[in-house]
Amino acid sequence: MVDDLVRDLQLLRKADSLIGKIWVTVIARRFGLVAFAALISVFGLAMANVAALYALQPTIGSVWAAASVAAGDLVIAALVMLLARRCEPGPELQLALDVRQMAIEAIQADASELKSTIDTLGREIRDAKQTLVAFVHNPLDVAAQKLLIPAAISIVRGLRSKRAGG
Repeated sequence: MVDDLVRDLQLLRKADSLIGKIWVTVIARRFGLVAFAALISVFGLAMANVAALYALQPTIGSVWAAASVAAGDLVIAALVMLLARRCEPGPELQLALDVRQMAIEAIQADASELKSTIDTLGREIRDAKQTLVAFVHNPLDVAAQKLLIPAAISIVRGLRSKRAGG
């Protein structure tokens, strides 16, 4: 009973550990993609700055080239951000959550069984105490209740069975 409780607690610990590892992996992947998108955004911003500088110059050709590069960088950064937002844990997370739920239910059942056993033991101890107190106060009454009455009933049954059989 206690072994089952310990086993279930270990299972719960393993399930929680697995869930944590899955989420750490997802968060690390998201962070990497967001950092990459931020880097591309920095390049886009730099190119946008260059484009603004060239826009102030009278020649139009180099300005539009820099502006289009900057716009392309910003589009790539937006796509990477969308990709980062779509990163979700796989189906193994649901399996880990199911195992965790089963472990919690098993722990609850084991704890309930342990409580029932302890309650039964407590009742037996109280009954033994009451019998001992009654025996100390009235030893002959208790002896008659616990020994003589069952012996007399047994003798009567034995005599009845001999009459019915004989």
